[in-house]
Amino acid sequence: MPSSALTVITLTLGADNAVSADKPLPAGACAAIGSFDGVHIGHQHVIESAIAAARANGAPSAVICFDPHPQTFFHKDGQPFRLMTLPQQLHAFERLGIDYTFVLRFDGHLSSLSAEDFARLILHDTLHLSHVSAGFDFQFGKRGGGHAADLVKFGADLGFTTDILPCQTDAKGNKLSSSAVREALLAGDVATATAILGRPQAYSGEVVHGAKQGRTIDFPTLNLRLGDYQRPRYGIYVTRTTLPDGCQINGVSNIGVRPTVGGNIELLETYLFDFNEDVYGQVVETALLDFIRSEAKFDSFEAMKLEIQNDAAKARAWFTQADGLTAT
Repeated sequence: MPSSALTVITLTLGADNAVSADKPLPAGACAAIGSFDGVHIGHQHVIESAIAAARANGAPSAVICFDPHPQTFFHKDGQPFRLMTLPQQLHAFERLGIDYTFVLRFDGHLSSLSAEDFARLILHDTLHLSHVSAGFDFQFGKRGGGHAADLVKFGADLGFTTDILPCQTDAKGNKLSSSAVREALLAGDVATATAILGRPQAYSGEVVHGAKQGRTIDFPTLNLRLGDYQRPRYGIYVTRTTLPDGCQINGVSNIGVRPTVGGNIELLETYLFDFNEDVYGQVVETALLDFIRSEAKFDSFEAMKLEIQNDAAKARAWFTQADGLTAT
């Protein structure tokens, strides 16, 4: 059963190797450690291992993650690749039933720790963990010098147990990984991305003002910037948007740069069915449910309007069919 509330504790390593925490730390937690971008099914197995150890030992369960993502820290000018924001990750951890999340601020100080010092200073001396679960490909310490086998050794030396989860695959033998999700999104393969994640890929952000050209053709849109998210294949998607109050609205979205109107800024633009409320400035989340077609440049606004009408009809039909399958 999910816990009633997740306690999030942010830890920062100082220049003197002193670790500060913004809340009191529990002792003896059983923790899963990793970047957990996407919290896909493979990640969930690692987290469930920590939860099982916590239940067996009567200890609190925890997840250790990093903010920013190490790849973001080391490649500040790299291409956007994230599958989740930190708030989305925390929500996913809470839904899995985790008691605590330890967010390690990933900076120059933390990245310079050797693998052995990381295990000793962070996992043992600061967090006082009784158990650590990790994936087979987990790396830690300076330049990723520590691997899963090293974690097992350090755990034995320092007094915490470990569980290293093997590579997780689906029924067809395909690897369940964040990289596989990104590849699927780039291909517009929503079904594969959803299968690996265990839920639809979702983009969260503040609703911003656009050019308001959609309303001139009777298709006003809700616009989100893509920020640090992995860009999916540019195109039209069947989507469902969750509003701040939890209400979910079906719709159809364009992800891309809007070549017909000479756009050059990437946006996620969503036409919500049977919805006309003002949500500017609010944070919403739009989930990809299916891919309809690639983004295209049309000869005229009228041609674009006709195609958008067709897209909306296809999306409505998708929801009608999905609702029918659910009912049966």
